[in-house]
Formats: sequence, C-alpha cells, structure tokens
Amino acid sequence: MSLQSQYRPLNPRLGTHYAIFVSAFTALLLVLALLEQLGAPKLWLSHAMILIPLIIYLSIVALTRTLDLHEFFSVSRRMPPVFGGLALSVTAIGGVGLFALTGSLYLIGFDALALSIGLISGFALSAVLFVPFLRKTGAYTLPGFFRLRFDSALLGAVAALLVLPPVTILLAAELRIGAFVTSLFASVSFEIAVFCGAGLIIATLVIGGLRSLTWTQSVQYAVVMGGLLVPLIVVAIQQTNLPLPQLTYGWLLERLSINEVALGAKASVPAPLLGGLPGELPEPATKPFLQAFGALSRTEFAFLAFCVLAGIAAMPSLLLRSGSAINTQQSRRLMGWGTLFLGFFLITAPAYAVFAKYLVLEQIVGSTPSELPGWISGLRNAGLANFTDRNGDGVISASELLISRDGVALSLPIMAGLPFILVVFAAAAGIAATLAAGAAHAFAAGSAISDDLYYGAIHRRATHGKRLIVARLAMALLAIAAAWYVSANDFDVLRAAIAAFSLAGAAFLPALVLSVWWKRTTKWGALAAMLSGSAVAGAHMALQLTGTGTLFPDLSGELAAILGVPTGLVVGVAVSLVTPQPAQKMNALVDDMRDPSGEALFDKAIRLAPFRKRPKLPEQPQIAQIPQEETEDSSDVSA
Repeated sequence: MSLQSQYRPLNPRLGTHYAIFVSAFTALLLVLALLEQLGAPKLWLSHAMILIPLIIYLSIVALTRTLDLHEFFSVSRRMPPVFGGLALSVTAIGGVGLFALTGSLYLIGFDALALSIGLISGFALSAVLFVPFLRKTGAYTLPGFFRLRFDSALLGAVAALLVLPPVTILLAAELRIGAFVTSLFASVSFEIAVFCGAGLIIATLVIGGLRSLTWTQSVQYAVVMGGLLVPLIVVAIQQTNLPLPQLTYGWLLERLSINEVALGAKASVPAPLLGGLPGELPEPATKPFLQAFGALSRTEFAFLAFCVLAGIAAMPSLLLRSGSAINTQQSRRLMGWGTLFLGFFLITAPAYAVFAKYLVLEQIVGSTPSELPGWISGLRNAGLANFTDRNGDGVISASELLISRDGVALSLPIMAGLPFILVVFAAAAGIAATLAAGAAHAFAAGSAISDDLYYGAIHRRATHGKRLIVARLAMALLAIAAAWYVSANDFDVLRAAIAAFSLAGAAFLPALVLSVWWKRTTKWGALAAMLSGSAVAGAHMALQLTGTGTLFPDLSGELAAILGVPTGLVVGVAVSLVTPQPAQKMNALVDDMRDPSGEALFDKAIRLAPFRKRPKLPEQPQIAQIPQEETEDSSDVSA
C-alpha cells in the first residue's frame, strides 16, 4: 500500500468553498462602493477595505488548521492542479512583481520586459526540467530532494543552509513593499505595518503550514488580479470603449509615441551597472516607451532575463509545490495552470503601464502648474509623485514630472478619476500579493530547517510533533528577523529581488540540472556545484556592495548568477568525474525518478521503513519438542 492511499480523499466541495470566499470579497467591494456614494468617510472605507480581507484570510487559516505532519508540509499530496497553480503564480508575482514590475514598465517601457521574460521562461523551464521529477521523489523541500537523490544527510543540510539567503531577502522585500502600501491607506506607521505583516505571515504558517498557505493564496490571487483588472478595465472602457485592455492598448502606443516626442521625451543611453533600472524614489519617465535598449544595454537585458530565469527555475519556495500535487501527471498540470495564471498577469502589466502613461501625458505633461488636476497634489503628498518647473518656462515637461515606480499601480485609478474604493482595492491587492509571496518564502526556509537540517542531519529519531515545533519556530523567527531588518534598513526591493534570484539560481540551478539529467553526478559533485556557484555569486555581490571591486568588470552585483551558474556547472561536472562513480542503486533510483508512474520514492521509503528498521532477533537454540504422547510412554517405561 502506498502512502498516498492512507491520506484523506479530496474534498469535492472545494470549488464551492472557493466561490464563497471570492463572492464574499466581491460583496465587500460592492457594499463599500455604495457606502462611498452615500458619503462615508474615506478613512473608514480604506480601513474596511484593508482589514476585512485580512479577517477573511485568517478565517481560511482557521478552517484549514492542521497538526498532521504530511498536511503541514505537503497538503497530503492532494492539491488540485488549478488551486496549486493559483498559489504558485501568486508566489511568483508577489508585491514586488505587482508594484515594481508595473512601475518599471511605466518608467522604462520595453527594457522592463527583461523581467517578464525571465519570470515566464523560468517558470516554463522549471515545469519541463525539474517539477515532475521532484514530485516523483516526493520530498517536502528542495534540499530534501538532494538528500533523497544522493542518500546524503550532509547534502540536504548544506542545501537547507543555502536556501536561507535568497528566501530571506525575498521575504524582506515583500514585507517592505507591503508596509509601504499599508502605511499609505491605514492609520499605522511603516514600522508597525512591517511587524503586522510579519505577524499575519506567522499566523498563516504556524496554524496550518502549507495547507493554510495554499488555500489563502488561492483567494489572494483572485484579489490581486481583481485589484489590477477592475480599474484597468474601467479605464480601457473610457479610452477604447472595449473592456479588453490586454488586446486594445496597442492602438494607444502610436498616440503615446507622438505625445512623448511632442512633450520632450528623448532617446536615452543605457547607464552602466543597471543604472537605468528604476529606483524607489520618484523619477521622470523620459525614455520613450517603445525604445529598445535605452535604459539597459542589450547585454544587460539578456543578463537580467537570465538571472531572473535561473532564480525562478530553481527557487525553493516554488519548487516545493511539486510535492503537493496528487501525482506526477498532476504536477505537470499544476505547473501548466501556474504558467497560465502568471502569463495572464504578465500580459496585463504592460497594458496597465501604457494606460497610466497615456493618462499622464494627456492630463499633466504640457500643462501649467495652475492647470494641473487636483489629484496630483494627493499623489505628491503621499510621496508617489512630484513636479517642479525647473526651467521656468511655465509648463511641466516630461523631465519635470516625477513618478514613483512603486506607486504606478496605485496611481492609475486616481489619474482616471475612479471612485476612491477602487484605489484602496488596488492597495488591498498589493497587500494580498505581499502576504502570499512572503509567507511562501518563510515556509520554504522553515520547512528546510525542520525537515533537512534538524530531522535530516541532527535528530533522525525526532517525532512528528518535534519536527512541527521546529518548523513553526523557524518560520516565526525568520519572519521576525526579516521584519526587524526591514524596519531598521533602507533598500530597493526590485534590486533585492534580482539579487535573491541570482543567489538561488547560482546555488541550485547547476545542481538540479546535473542531479536530474546526468546519472554520473555524485553527491560530492552536487555539493561542489552548490557551494562553488553560491560562493562566486556571493563574493561578486559582496565585493560590489563594499565598494572594493567586482569579480568581473562592468557586471552589476545583482547579476551575479551570470558568474555563479556556469561556475557551478563546471565545478560540479569536474568533481563528479574525479570522484568514484555512483553505486548501482543510485542509478536505479534515477531511473525510477524519471519514470512518471508508480509510487513516490519518499512515500515508498516511509512505507518500507518499519521493515528495514526492525531489529534482528538473536537465533534461539533449537530444542527438540517431544510430543506429549511420547513423554507419557517414556515415563511409564522408566517406572
């Protein structure tokens, strides 16, 4: 009997439950919109729009609480592909994708597509090369895959330690962008918002682990796309009379290009070391939207796309989802749905940026300060925009209007004059995205510490209860540490995310490729690939961060995967060739891993564990058993 057959069957009413929560959120939006028309204070509306969804998320967490180890780490391998795809895509998007990517598209146009290309390409690469085989092994985590693949606790422990830097950086970036949005619309400071976000993440993970996380993320994806789509569709109807912004914004590009030239936008020249990538502070959108390689050079464009691709393809917080699929075939479908949902976001974000820039050029650029619309002052007071007539000609040009990269997603409904509740809806979408992605990164780190470091290398006889305690403590401590760092330090979330992708790709992509696709790989080769790749990438970043130089000239520290990935591949192959060949059972395990049918290797190991660990009884002396009848006869004779 496989372990899968021991789990509870799939709930047939999942779709109904999901529809109930989505309908509840839709009803909330409609009620608040009606209250706004009736004159309700904006402060009440913003608080309700932010707090009530958080209550909905916590109610889902409470309903999906669990104390079962397999539910906590893998949802008992019974996650339907559609819901798994929703959770997977919102993890890849996150608050950084929703705000920083959309804003980058607005500010530098075509060149920001390097981020989109890297995201979707990494997703597709992971779906083809890794996810089905990780599901066949059945490991809870990416380090667990290496531990099972090479039967090495050391390899799993090292991989668990290497998981921490990239996911911690991503967690900190999500907390920062979420606190930025929350502090704009709620009566709390930035620091309090950071720790509130960390508290919500801790509650989600401690109560139900991956089970609670998955179901909240499924609803949060609907909130994210709703907050992005509803204002965009309304604006599209206003400008094009059609509610299809992804298909109708193309004709605006010609008018946008004409306006850009007429209002002072000029072809730009790329700055070195990703200097053309937008920062957090408001800046002008002087580069023409359709100009290719004006903010990033061709080389930097390709390097940036590759680093994001490598990080997404080998990101531990994404790959662990493979273990929640029902079987190998369903894991492929899960990745297919995830790619579809992520792709839908990635074709929506450029439309959002185009409509936003079109409205800015139509309403603001070329106007005198006295002619500016009233909402520009609100953006200015919130720190999302700024303007000044520096040349004194009495007209605001493209170079004199500064827009915040992370505020573009919030600015579009304001620019279009939409109801205030839709502005707060966009903010609620951003908060949902940050909570979903941040919790996924914290779970990846905590599960690796518990399952691969504590249980895999330190205490093999640990009970399920102790493993859950360690996982919960690790997730909570990591979230608190990240919140403390965010509250005490200032950093750019987009550059931090790119650096995290580079670290993850350099550490795990070479080892994954070799482990899955080359039987000759030894555990020492995989270990060398991980250590060398992460060491080179980390050293390059550290040298540039401290200002002491770089390992490669004119290469930004955030693009360190360009050095780490090939280094890991070369070192992994070389070490594998000079170390003894893997045992025959390792080759058989690889063959089994590549076979999509059959029981997962992890489940099989658990099923067979009682028989393998059963102590061998000492041999007992063979004593002849004399039948009772013969005993009676012999006694008679002796008498």
